[in-house]
Amino acid sequence: MEYFHGSIKAGLTELKPNASPFSNLKEPLVYLTTSRQLALHYIWDEKRIGVKMPMLDIRRDGTLVFQEMFSGALEYFYKGVSGYIYRCIGDYEINSNVGVHTCATSCVPVPVTDFEYIENVYERIVSYKDKGTFIYERYEDLPQWRIDVIRGQVIRFIKRCDLLNDITLPASRFVQEKFTQYWEEAKVLNEYKLL
Repeated sequence: MEYFHGSIKAGLTELKPNASPFSNLKEPLVYLTTSRQLALHYIWDEKRIGVKMPMLDIRRDGTLVFQEMFSGALEYFYKGVSGYIYRCIGDYEINSNVGVHTCATSCVPVPVTDFEYIENVYERIVSYKDKGTFIYERYEDLPQWRIDVIRGQVIRFIKRCDLLNDITLPASRFVQEKFTQYWEEAKVLNEYKLL
């Protein structure tokens, strides 16, 4: 079967298992997807941003819904970014624990079959809108209940990654910049041992 993996790293001949603090799975794994379109969203300049947190809902029909957690998120994450979609052929199992129904994982290295260079990730993502497989939900248009959900996700992220205890981490800087109110709220909750 055909799988894809997005990365800013060039020249990969195999994908190696990696443990990410941003994943809900803690063991080192290679993450693959059956969706070339989804792989685009993982071409991510983590060093510049400090986190890897695509804000996506993947519908059963394959349509990707990008859900902004702050104003201008799609451009902030992807404009000016280039990278690679690596294609892998193999028998890898879909892993329901990831929480993405198109995601397979491997605990051993995965050989790369070939790749496609993406010069402008932002433009490629937006091009799927014309094909009817991409929906862009802007922060300004979200109902209050969705903003409340974002608040909970950000505060849980602060706690799960222990960001308050090391404010020099790139992820800490990112949250302080983009979610200032939630950062301050988490500090108060932490102070009173409610976080």
